[in-house]
Amino acid sequence: MKEILDVIVLVLFVFFVFMFIKGFNQQQIEKHKNRMNPSEESEEKEDETKTKN
Repeated sequence: MKEILDVIVLVLFVFFVFMFIKGFNQQQIEKHKNRMNPSEESEEKEDETKTKN
């Protein structure tokens, strides 16, 4: 019985670590995309200021 519980805990631990790494990786990819395309963001901000004036 103890072995089964150990396996379940180990599987859950690996699952949570995998989900943490996956989420962190997606966050870094999004950050990298924002860094690669700064001109698009600045163009959007300029368009907003032009429409306000």
